[in-house]
Amino acid sequence: MMQVFLRGMEKQKSWYLDNGCSQGMTGEKSMFQTLAKKEGADMGFGVNQKGKVIGMGTIGNSSISINNVWFVDGLRHNLLSISQFCDSGYEVMFDKSNCIIIHNTDKSIVIKVKRKTMLTKSFF
Repeated sequence: MMQVFLRGMEKQKSWYLDNGCSQGMTGEKSMFQTLAKKEGADMGFGVNQKGKVIGMGTIGNSSISINNVWFVDGLRHNLLSISQFCDSGYEVMFDKSNCIIIHNTDKSIVIKVKRKTMLTKSFF
């Protein structure tokens, strides 16, 4: 998992790029550009913690957007699924030093972050 900082509508928040989750998810309602109520299942995360999917929407800005991100009651961390980036029209590349996310349509770099370091650049 790689930690990056992405700016929400109200304040900067930390997000994790995760290759193990199938869906992006957050417990922060302010992160969403659009959000629809969704009756979802209970889910377990962390050590003996549970939450319920209560919505689904879009996060992003003018350069990048990810659809179908879950709003999970009680989730304290924000997770971005690497496979979800790929499904949303982005290419995710890793090399020795960086993680680079490229828009497939125009090949523009929308995120470039150093691997294995705490990051302070805002993207959303």
